[in-house]
Amino acid sequence: MGYTLTISILFLSLAWAAPPKTENEIIAQFFGYAETIRSIQARNMLMVTIKFVQEIVDSVPNEHRGPGTAALESYINHGRELIERGTSDEKYNYFYNLLNIINTVKGNIDPSTHESQVIGLTSLGLLNVSRDFVREGEKFHNKFLQGASQMKAKLTPTTIARESDLFNVINECINSDFHHREDLIQQFLSFKNRY
Repeated sequence: MGYTLTISILFLSLAWAAPPKTENEIIAQFFGYAETIRSIQARNMLMVTIKFVQEIVDSVPNEHRGPGTAALESYINHGRELIERGTSDEKYNYFYNLLNIINTVKGNIDPSTHESQVIGLTSLGLLNVSRDFVREGEKFHNKFLQGASQMKAKLTPTTIARESDLFNVINECINSDFHHREDLIQQFLSFKNRY
């Protein structure tokens, strides 16, 4: 994972250093950068989710595994497929659905079983997953802020004024908290085809 991140950042740095010809190309280059760091964030958050759910499954002794554990294993397998072939949006949907999956699993198994008790206790680790999600979100935010600042420095005031709707969304992304940022990033990405 670290090697992929290092290579991605190296290529992004080289691409960012190459002087684009027009200001629209500078903006388009920033969209590529933002999509790349978002993709890295999605992959990292997917890995956190898979690791957490795998820990839940591993905590259930083999002799007590039942339909709840099987459902979680299916969720893990789907996550592993997304690592290889999933889009960033599919990855985001996967880990944002984690709480629903755990609640559904807990609701569909007999609460008196050992499996249910272990899954219930282990799922308390969601707080750690949330902390890791916030940490990944802050990494993305810092890189997005840095990239936006570099892009804006290369543009004329005329271009910034002409593209004020885009820069308003970028500023909202920068100034938002973690919980609202994904919706704003989607709004930001909706401008991509203009460049």
